[in-house]
Amino acid sequence: MDALMEPLALRRALEQTTLSKINERLAVSGLSITSVDAQLLAERRAASLADTERVEFGAPAAVTIAEAIATSPYLTQDDVASVLADLSDSFYMLRDELPARVPDTEIAEALRGCLDAWSGAAGATTLTTEEVMAFSQAYMQAAEAERDEAYRIVDDKGRTYVFDPAEWDYDERSDGWDGERWADDWRD
Repeated sequence: MDALMEPLALRRALEQTTLSKINERLAVSGLSITSVDAQLLAERRAASLADTERVEFGAPAAVTIAEAIATSPYLTQDDVASVLADLSDSFYMLRDELPARVPDTEIAEALRGCLDAWSGAAGATTLTTEEVMAFSQAYMQAAEAERDEAYRIVDDKGRTYVFDPAEWDYDERSDGWDGERWADDWRD
């Protein structure tokens, strides 16, 4: 009997943790969700993950989304849970279509842009991936750099470094140590 109760206890613990993390992020706007809302979000999360055949480690995406949308002028206490659930569904759909190198925060930023552009309606479900991600400034900068064939790195502090091969003027080739070619005798 205890083995059957354990998954339920773990699920409830995850819901409580999610509830507190989401409420912590929504507190900047005076919004919050209830434990019933957290249960709804957990059910929608499980369904979305099953639909996309994905697994998720760590905090649910709703936490990241809550942080991104917390200050939206279109979010109200009456619809915060349903908007979070709809945006979470959209998040998992986008996460499934985008490369792994696109951070969750960029997806959440794009969903916030959709929320604001649609005046509070979670209309991201009707848009293509590129249309949704157009709301993420970081994603668009990366896409532009990719189109321009530039290499871009963003460090931990958000500074962007771009390498443009057109500006690289060092075209010499280096031989190996003591004149050996790099590939010579590489199996020795």
